[in-house]
Parts: sequence; structure tokens; C-alpha cells
Amino acid sequence: MHGETQANRLSELMQKKGHLPSYELALPLVTVRSSELEKLASEDVLLLGLKRLECVLLNKGTICANVILVKQNNRHTMKIVKIEKENIKSNEHKKYKNIKLSFGMVCSRTLALGHTIDMEQIDLNNVACIVKDKKIATASLVCVNEEIAVKIDKVEKDGQKSNE
Repeated sequence: MHGETQANRLSELMQKKGHLPSYELALPLVTVRSSELEKLASEDVLLLGLKRLECVLLNKGTICANVILVKQNNRHTMKIVKIEKENIKSNEHKKYKNIKLSFGMVCSRTLALGHTIDMEQIDLNNVACIVKDKKIATASLVCVNEEIAVKIDKVEKDGQKSNE
């Protein structure tokens, strides 16, 4: 009975406190020629030109912060290196499309310079490739010539509506 009372009290506290703000963790947008995107296949590699893992935190089409991967106490975290409120710029036209490479959602009560976000809930080998809110492929991070790249693992048929 005592455990049940504690669980009810914890549930009440969580309802009053509300949920932690959540952000989508993604790589910076990648622009690809439309004709190449149509030919996208498993085992293709998208070169990102990154020497270290640099990501952005997104919230409803707005870049909220830039983060980098750091090792802290024998585990990896994302450290906020820049705070910004910038709408995602769409430089798309018929010849080129922007791909959002998303790792999923992270929660953080604090969004401040130097703050670190735990990476336990993120799988870096599961990257959703999204074009115009549709998931077109699943990918994973790889290293090519000492630079970070994304290898396409599976191409989605007809693109699925993204919930991220």
C-alpha cells in the first residue's frame, strides 16, 4: 500500500510540474540535387564535411541551439555551444532539396550556453532522413577519410509522414 501511495504522489507531482521541453536533435541541413535524391539507394554515403559531430536542437522549424559531442565522465553528452532562435532557411528549388538528418527527440529543462544534454536516449546509428516532413530513408553515422558521413541503410517506399 505504501508503494502505491508513493506512485500516486509521484504521478500528481509530474502532472503539476509538466513535461520537460523537448527538442529534435539533428545534423545541419544537407542540400542534395533532386535528381540524385531520386536515385538514393542503400549503401549510398552522404558526405557532410564535418570533422566532429556538430548538431542542432530544433523546435517547430526553429534552430534553438548548436551542440557538439563531448566525452564527460566516461560517457558521451551534447554540449550547447551556441544559443540562437533562427528559423530554418529553405534554399530549395527544383534542382535541389534539403535533407534533415534527425536522431530523434531529447529533453532538457535548461537551454543555456555550456549546459550538457545526456545522450543515453539517442542511438547514433539510427538517423532518419527527412525531406519535406516525409521520412525517405534510415541511415547511420560512418567515418570516411576522417570526416563524419551518413550511410543509407534503408530507403523508404514512397516516404512516410514524419512524427519528429
